[in-house]
Amino acid sequence: MNTSERVSYIAYYGTSNSNEADGIYTQFLEYGPLVLEEPKLESLEAKAGFLKINRAEDLLFSIVMGPDGSGHVKSFRRDRASGGLTLISEQAAGGGTICHLNLDRSERWLFGTSYGDAVVTVFPVDEDGSIGERSQSFELEGEGSKANPERQQRSHAHSIYADPTNRFVFVCDLGMDRIYVYDFDSKTGSLTPAKTPFVETAPGAGPRHLAFHGNGRWVYAINELNGTITQYEWSADLGQLRPLQTVDTLPSDFSECNICAEVLLHPSNRFLYGSNRGHDSIVAYSVDKDNGSLELIQRISSGGEHPRNFTLDDQGRFLAVANKDSDNIVYFEIDPQSGELSELKRVEGVPGCTCVRIFKVG
Repeated sequence: MNTSERVSYIAYYGTSNSNEADGIYTQFLEYGPLVLEEPKLESLEAKAGFLKINRAEDLLFSIVMGPDGSGHVKSFRRDRASGGLTLISEQAAGGGTICHLNLDRSERWLFGTSYGDAVVTVFPVDEDGSIGERSQSFELEGEGSKANPERQQRSHAHSIYADPTNRFVFVCDLGMDRIYVYDFDSKTGSLTPAKTPFVETAPGAGPRHLAFHGNGRWVYAINELNGTITQYEWSADLGQLRPLQTVDTLPSDFSECNICAEVLLHPSNRFLYGSNRGHDSIVAYSVDKDNGSLELIQRISSGGEHPRNFTLDDQGRFLAVANKDSDNIVYFEIDPQSGELSELKRVEGVPGCTCVRIFKVG
C-alpha cells in the first residue's frame, strides 16, 4: 500500500464505568495523516468493557452487565458504512461479570470468561449473529497459587482463545499461574481437558492475555502480576505448550506498582507490543524470524493512565491504546522498519475506556 494513501476507518471504544455515560462509542478517522472526528456514544451499555468483531466485520459482540449485576453477552449487527449498531440478541453467562470473550475459528461458538469466580462459558452463534443459550459453563477449580497473596487466593479465568487449528482452546488462569489447554469439539462446542491439561507459569506471574504468531507455532503470554512476557512453542500434534523465553516489560530501575494488560503482534509478525499499567507505557519488541525470540525495541508513555487494551489497524500503520483512568485514547504511528512508536493524537473524554477496535469503512 502507498503510505500516502488516505484510508477511512471507524473505531469502537468499549467502556467500563458505572454511570450514564457507559457504553460503546464510535469515532470516524482517516489515516495518511491522521484526522479524527468527535467520538459519540453509539449504544448505552453497562460495563461494555470488551468487544469482539467477526471476520466479515458485520457483527459485534460485547460483554455487558445485566440488570441484576451479572455477566451478559450481546450481539449487534454492524453497519459497515455508518458504524451503527443494531441489537440482535442477549444472553446471560455462567458466573458473575465477564471480563473477556472470543470466537472460535469457525465463528459458530462464542467463549466467555468470568474473572471473579473463574467461570468459562460457551454459547452457540447462529448465522444471523444471534447468540443461543449457553451450551456449556464450568468453574475452574483451584485455591490459587498464592504466590501473590493479594491476587492469587483462588482461580481467576482471565481470557480464552481457540488455537489456530480450532482443535484446542486456551484459558489463562491468573490466580493459578496456569494456562489451561482444552480439547475443543467444533461440532458441539464442548471443552474437555486436554491430555496435557495445562502449562504452569513462573510463580506469581499471573498470565492474562495471549498473542498468536502467524506461523501457528509461537504463542506469547503477557503476565499481569510480574511484568513479563513469555514465549511458548505450541505443538498442536501433542497438544502442549512449551516455554521458550521470558522477557521483562519494565525497566530495571522501576520499583512502583505495575500490572500488565494487553499483548499483540504486528500484522507482519515482526514486532510485538504489550501494555504496562502503573508504568503507564507501551513496550515494543522485535520478533526473531527464525526462533520467535523477543528483543526490546522501545518503551514509550501510553499518553495517559492505566493503559488497558490496545489495537493495531489491519495494515499495521498505527496503534491505538485505551487509557482507562485518564479517560482517553492515544494514537501512535508505527515505523514500518523499526517497529518504534511515535505519538500522533489523543482522543479525550471517553470515560473509562478499556477496549479499542478499528476497522475500515465500507
